[in-house]
Amino acid sequence: MNHYKNIALPDDLIEKIDSIIKNSKMGYKTRGEFVKEAVRNLLKELSK
Repeated sequence: MNHYKNIALPDDLIEKIDSIIKNSKMGYKTRGEFVKEAVRNLLKELSK
């Protein structure tokens, strides 16, 4: 079972994420999906 934590993001980032989700054909349906992938990608880059 996965455990989740809440995080706070500034309104301007939320607005940008919402815009991408709403207008994008990248397949993101929720903020959570978008943020999880973004964080995973950054962690991957930082671990190189």
